[in-house]
Amino acid sequence: MSAHGSGTETISIPPAAGTMSPGTIALVNSAALADLISMAEAIEFIDGAMRDLSAGDIEAPQRWQMPIHAGARLAIMPGNAALSGFFGVKLLSLYDNADDNGLPGHQGVMLLFDRETGRIVAIIEASALTRLRTAAASAVATRALARTDATSLAILGYGEQARWHAKAIPLVRPITQVRLWGRSPEKAREFVRQHLSHFDDVVIAGSAKEAVRSADIICTTTHASTPILAVDWLEPGQHLNLVGASTRNEQEVGGEIVALSRFFVDCREHALAQASELRQALDRKWAGLKDVRGEIGELLDGKVEGRTNPTQITVYKSLGHVAQDIAVAAAIHERLDRSALVARVPF
Repeated sequence: MSAHGSGTETISIPPAAGTMSPGTIALVNSAALADLISMAEAIEFIDGAMRDLSAGDIEAPQRWQMPIHAGARLAIMPGNAALSGFFGVKLLSLYDNADDNGLPGHQGVMLLFDRETGRIVAIIEASALTRLRTAAASAVATRALARTDATSLAILGYGEQARWHAKAIPLVRPITQVRLWGRSPEKAREFVRQHLSHFDDVVIAGSAKEAVRSADIICTTTHASTPILAVDWLEPGQHLNLVGASTRNEQEVGGEIVALSRFFVDCREHALAQASELRQALDRKWAGLKDVRGEIGELLDGKVEGRTNPTQITVYKSLGHVAQDIAVAAAIHERLDRSALVARVPF
């Protein structure tokens, strides 16, 4: 951009922070993303996104998946967030054996578009984005639903989401103890060494049942196809974030949890179609639609009640929603000039 005086001199004016020169796209990898936005900031952006979603200000169809071969799928998640000025789509490959190959379970990109011009303005590495926004969403739900005196956190699983939930939940509750369970004791010990060493009190549980015993907050972060958590292990006053099972073929807890708890979802429409725990409860008549107490956004805006006494069991069923991706991606776009790690390429 330039300004011209009465003479022939041209004065260059740098673009405003967060803007890109015409014909260029920002490429944001995991390192740049971490440089641009913290977990604490992401929690606040996700809080706002869930309110906007429940208010009807974000349009998004259900995620679409196509099988590639046994154990591999392509997922597409489009959305339009009018208030932010952006729309976008997240493209993911979902491979069951990703961990065996030393790769993230969600690989792909988030494409962010300007609503006014239709231009692609940023391409963001989707694995890092998904880890960040998913854990941030659980933290938003935990802040809204868990008892204020909750201090112990149980994590089932030791993958990517386990690590990020161990970062996020202590930002909204004063966690002093972490209880970890995974199928491999060796991997669990290594996870503790790498990611939980800053906690003074860490328990590697011998079973999932032992892990959730006396825990105030429970996060399930596996891709289990059958339940790893039995409803009769739960205790009064606990809060659960059901995170790992995001398709009808995955399930971390029995459908009985819906009627037993105050059960909240990120998006009612999507959960009714794709949340395996909820579908099982409805299909077997263990619960009715009224047992879905509301969306997290409705709770945050005071449209529905959350926890009403300290003995209730509360549940947040997280499928993940593109509203969360767009919210974080939009925030990243507005601060692109803050990181030298952002690449800018002609396009």
